[in-house]
Amino acid sequence: MERLLPRIHSPRDVRALPESELPRLCEELREEIIAVCGRVGGHLGASLGAVELIVALHRVFHSPQDALVFDVGHQTYAHKLLTGRRERMDTLRQAGGIAPFLDPRESPHDALAAGHASTAVSAGLGMLQGRRLRGLPGHVVAVVGDGALTGGLAFEGLNNTGGTHLPLVVVLNDNQMSISANVGAIPALLRTHEARAFFEGLGFTYLGPVDGHDLPALLHTLREARASSRPVVVHALTKKGRGFPPAEADLQTRGHAMGPYEWRDGKLVRSRGGHRTFSEAFAAALDALMARDARVVAVTPAMLEGSALVELQRRYPERVFDVGIAEQHAVTFCAGLAATGLRPVCAIYSTFLQRAYDQIIHDVCLPGLPVLFAVDRAGLVGADGATHQGAYDVASLRPIPGLTVMAPVTGEDLPGLLATALSLEGPSLLRFPRGTLPEAPPALSVESPEPVRGARWVKRAPRARITFITLGPFALSAWEAASAEPDWSVLDARFVSPLDEAAVLEAAACGRLVVAEEGTTRGGLGSAVLELLAAKQVPARVTLLGMPDTFVPHGDARVQRAELGLDAAGLRRAALALLAEGKAS
Repeated sequence: MERLLPRIHSPRDVRALPESELPRLCEELREEIIAVCGRVGGHLGASLGAVELIVALHRVFHSPQDALVFDVGHQTYAHKLLTGRRERMDTLRQAGGIAPFLDPRESPHDALAAGHASTAVSAGLGMLQGRRLRGLPGHVVAVVGDGALTGGLAFEGLNNTGGTHLPLVVVLNDNQMSISANVGAIPALLRTHEARAFFEGLGFTYLGPVDGHDLPALLHTLREARASSRPVVVHALTKKGRGFPPAEADLQTRGHAMGPYEWRDGKLVRSRGGHRTFSEAFAAALDALMARDARVVAVTPAMLEGSALVELQRRYPERVFDVGIAEQHAVTFCAGLAATGLRPVCAIYSTFLQRAYDQIIHDVCLPGLPVLFAVDRAGLVGADGATHQGAYDVASLRPIPGLTVMAPVTGEDLPGLLATALSLEGPSLLRFPRGTLPEAPPALSVESPEPVRGARWVKRAPRARITFITLGPFALSAWEAASAEPDWSVLDARFVSPLDEAAVLEAAACGRLVVAEEGTTRGGLGSAVLELLAAKQVPARVTLLGMPDTFVPHGDARVQRAELGLDAAGLRRAALALLAEGKAS
């Protein structure tokens, strides 16, 4: 039998199929998603669960005239396959390839770029209002996962939409999961008869619950929603990971991000690096700290797996809190914990911490509460791309009074830096990258649970011609770049705020500095060094290396570091260029 999927080049082709062929199209979409993720990896579980839903949406609505606004993009691989991107799906999440999430520059069927949760209702309402004011035709559909309803922004959008009485269609893809199982009262309420009253109380017509894998039922309900003249919620019950037994059997995440993988002798074999990560080293150091001090608690916004806190929650079920996809709440919840005398650790990705900037300033730093922000995925993150790069945490948080900002070079640094945070009376931030732990030179490989202060010399030349000042694992790249040069020094700043002024001024005495960090150079460590040199009127030539003044796309983080000059070879080139510049002048 001829396959249907190669004949689908746009949603128009989906609408042209006989309705009886749609179940077979769904089967082929699942097969393709499983095959693609097996080859290149990706967000598998949510996309498998949304196949029938997306086919039905493209059958009933006419994208791009009708805007389909998806929350995040984890659930959209079938959407990508049906909108002209099938032949390039093997480039998913790779440099120059198909985007990890949605991107209007990639396809007009991607109504809005989205990499963070809980945004679809607000954006959809904005689009609907904009079309109404400009006299443009078309419907707007906001497709949200029930995990998005653990975030406050979704409720702000629902509240506003219900008050406008505009016919926004909100499709609730209810699978009871974020990355892992949802938490809180709303996910539980959605599986009761109270769901109808809840949404109707907000001003919506409620349609459902409908089986999200029953195409005839979905098509009937979506057509009813399309005809509505007021806000409507279509409540579809789906199963994350549907159609792939290993994902369905994965009770923790339902195959959220499985792959690459392959079948061998009828069994699933997943590719794993097997090396310990910064996240795991942080969790181990936090575990030891929690064992010693009963005041220490951990909080994460739906990132138990990513922050390696699953085992820690099992060990301390009363002291590890998953608050859902609610970064603002997570930070202010930590403020409340700290106000009672506890020492909360807020484990959160750099890109998600951006969402709680006001809460960091107003609720934690202004009152000087001792909250530690453990900022994972700081720097380049690779395949997740521009929406997830950890580029701005140092630059945005360094100016906040009283906030100590620090970074480890290796896993051995983490116990001491955690102890430092615990010794402080105010807030602190510990940033570390995504990826496996690097090997360290002997001088840096001593693990100590004692608090540390200030910068440290990784390589201290007696009469230096040039000095690298670095933050985080860049100290190792600088050490490699300087290892063959007897008169090159390397200073690990370790603290961005407060900056170790004495050490930086000593480093600057040689007259030439290369400052390297994996974050934006605008406002980061390099800016802090330049501010100090200006204040002290120190005449030094300074080269700043860091992430560029642009949003870095998806790709291989190691390749990107090399391309941006953020590896040992790049640091060495920058140093030689600075030395040559001095000779020329």
